[in-house]
Amino acid sequence: MELHMQTETFALLVKDHEMVKGIIEDLLETSPSAKKTRLELLKTLKKELLDHENLEERVVYPPLESRKATRDLTLEAYQEHHVVDQLLEELESLDFKDEAWKAKLTVLQENLLHHVQEEEKELFPKAEKALSKDQLKTMEQQIAQAKA
Repeated sequence: MELHMQTETFALLVKDHEMVKGIIEDLLETSPSAKKTRLELLKTLKKELLDHENLEERVVYPPLESRKATRDLTLEAYQEHHVVDQLLEELESLDFKDEAWKAKLTVLQENLLHHVQEEEKELFPKAEKALSKDQLKTMEQQIAQAKA
């Protein structure tokens, strides 16, 4: 987590990333018979992911989409959100005892880890160069307000 190199603009988003990774790890440790635990964790995961995606898509991505330096990564990020949403829906519709369930969760984890790494190592640092200090400060306030 290279937060020390970045301003605090994206700190709350990085914190979300860590939380979601932890929920997925907890889910992967459950057994197929732990239906109630899997159901609760999956429900929490979905809520956290959808809230996070919504925030990024409302506050973070729009100004980055219009900048040459961040456009391609931003467009890719929207698509990665879409893939994660599809995988979440498929996980919800699968029986927890189906052996494909854990495999699908692993694919979700891999997609998410790729997305998080791209945001934290590429998109956020480029955003901090592409946006003015005022724009970053405004974005930071909007993120904090949405998280409150």
